[in-house]
Amino acid sequence: MKLFDQFKDAILDEQKEDIALTTSYINNYPPKKLAQLGLGIINLQIVNIRTGLGGKTILELQLDSAFSDGEINTSTLRTGDIVKLAKMTSSALSNKSEKKKPSKNHKEESQTQDQSDVGIEAVVIKVSTQTISISVDESTDDSKILQYYNNTNDLARMWLVKLTNSITYKRMITTMDKVLAMKESDKNDIHKILLGESQYIPKSNGTSNNNNGEINFFNDKLNASQRQAIDFAINDSNITIIHGPPGTGKTYTLIELIQQLTSKGEKVLVCGPSNISVDTILERLGDKYEPMKLIRIGHPARLLMKNLQHSLEILSKTYGRDIINEILNDIQSVLTKIKKCKKYGERKALYSELKLLKKELRQRERKIVNELLVQAQVVVATLHGSGSYELKNSVGTNNNEGIVFDTIIIDEVSQSLEPQCWIPLLLSNRFKRLVIAGDNMQLPPTIKTQKSNSSSPSSSSSSASILATTLFDRLMKHCHGEKYKKLLDVQYRMNKSIMQFPSMQLYDNQLKCDDSVREISLVDLPGVEINDDTMTKCIWYDTQGGEFPEQISESIDGDSKYNDMELLVVKGHIKKLLSSGVQPQDIGVIAPYSAQVQNLKKQMGLGGEVGSSANGDKDGQIEISTVDGFQGREKEVIILTLVRSNDSREIGFLSEQRRLNVAMTRPKRQLCVVGDLELMNQSGNKFLQSWSKFVEDGNNDGDVIFEIEYPNLDDYIEN
Repeated sequence: MKLFDQFKDAILDEQKEDIALTTSYINNYPPKKLAQLGLGIINLQIVNIRTGLGGKTILELQLDSAFSDGEINTSTLRTGDIVKLAKMTSSALSNKSEKKKPSKNHKEESQTQDQSDVGIEAVVIKVSTQTISISVDESTDDSKILQYYNNTNDLARMWLVKLTNSITYKRMITTMDKVLAMKESDKNDIHKILLGESQYIPKSNGTSNNNNGEINFFNDKLNASQRQAIDFAINDSNITIIHGPPGTGKTYTLIELIQQLTSKGEKVLVCGPSNISVDTILERLGDKYEPMKLIRIGHPARLLMKNLQHSLEILSKTYGRDIINEILNDIQSVLTKIKKCKKYGERKALYSELKLLKKELRQRERKIVNELLVQAQVVVATLHGSGSYELKNSVGTNNNEGIVFDTIIIDEVSQSLEPQCWIPLLLSNRFKRLVIAGDNMQLPPTIKTQKSNSSSPSSSSSSASILATTLFDRLMKHCHGEKYKKLLDVQYRMNKSIMQFPSMQLYDNQLKCDDSVREISLVDLPGVEINDDTMTKCIWYDTQGGEFPEQISESIDGDSKYNDMELLVVKGHIKKLLSSGVQPQDIGVIAPYSAQVQNLKKQMGLGGEVGSSANGDKDGQIEISTVDGFQGREKEVIILTLVRSNDSREIGFLSEQRRLNVAMTRPKRQLCVVGDLELMNQSGNKFLQSWSKFVEDGNNDGDVIFEIEYPNLDDYIEN
């Protein structure tokens, strides 16, 4: 159990690092500057207050038109962010302060927040260009919240600042404590294997001979490796690792597995590290289950419109409308009275009444939520969301009755910290099957201490190393994972040319192209001209020679790199594709550095940035993002700008082969890379050296895959 002590210490280090970073921002910058840096929003008014699920207070805020023109910057905050709401002194914090001319003393005071106000913590649940809604922490006294609501005047503007998400850390730390405190009676066979206390023994030693005869597949297009993985999970093993390289249909395999399990009467819990990861599955399951048979735990604001019918919060309001509407109306009536009430004694009595009403609401909602979860066949939640009170209060353990999940599925496990994975695993000891799916050759989990500038680098390095080893990795290395790993070996995304290098270098040359994609190219698309630019499946613009130097962009998160000369080449290739009939929505641009992404967006007039566009509205449909933004995505064309080009042979993010693997496996028909081949050759990095050799010399059979071009800057500058 030493490992879990180490996990706990590493999580505490992560939290400390996160808090220190946030604290330094808040202490070193006034609210106006934080807003400019994208860490907060100033000049807000509370325009409405209502009651959400669990009796939580929901505040709706809008920009004060007297101080701010325009719309809320929706890139500043996202749903799920933890924020602090506090009063601020007035107008000098706003760029529009000329509208109200304060006195000199007032202007000086307004450069900082009201220090007497410590603020209240909340979670962002909805963001639009007009309104931001936050759910206030349950520990906050209603009187404080309503005091804010009653004092939204010129001298009591509100501002939001993004904080460290302490809830996620708390859940992981609590989970590690639970693991360390587990008694023998708390553990099932799967727990013991994961803890290294017993060895894995397959039911049939992995040699099932039923030839899938017992399974009638819902999807008759599944290939042999997909069918074998499903068969193994159902019939042969209580633990299954489904290894899904890019484009191999991992999600389709999981969908089939879920359908098979529920058709046998099983109840399934599906988890993943992010909202995107679980909503991808939810979207595919949506038309296969009635709303109350498939339930998504999490705030509706995080769900796609088509998935809202499966939201637990929305279902609870619909299912229990008659039970809770009356009390919700009573709560709203009391809130209105409090806002109008001037006498302290009367307000105090109303606060007491409000507290009792919210308690009653929570009791009624708990009953409704439990009834819904009992009816559900499939419950979907993020790993952290699986630790929500809705599930914890409903799931049965060996000590109490309640909902029993037969199977737990964790998708994108290689992007998940192992402590996260234990949150659903400790809901109960009554589950009998665990399926984890992912690819340890794609994006790893995000670890803050990896990039730490801490005064204790050895501690930070140790924490990063511990957390970097995922459950997938540990099972493979230490718990005989090869016995229960099933590789999906047929990919349906990339043509053979694009697939060859990642297959050779990262997947032991085991990937195969389905016939439907083997030879596809851009010229197969409707309206695309046949020419050199569209027939080429892999192209490399070699920027060696010193004319394409990288540059440094300073930001609040540290230095980022960009390369303006490479951007000219990227724009040039985009222009060629568009003029050849390729649709802009079929083109994606990936860069390992955020500065490169932002510069290209500015130059092409994307993302609301000031810039010019040679192709008008077409450019606005081209997607430009970092590698992380393209995880799980695909495009007909991907243009990858590597950015790095320097005399010191520093490669930075290019050393992360898993990130490069994600980038080079997003395209279907054409991969275009803009980068310095000489830098790669001389970097000392084996992966980059192998890639450059492949680009220059071809594959082991001597087939040249990449067309290499040497761009002349004069050609691009003239254009």
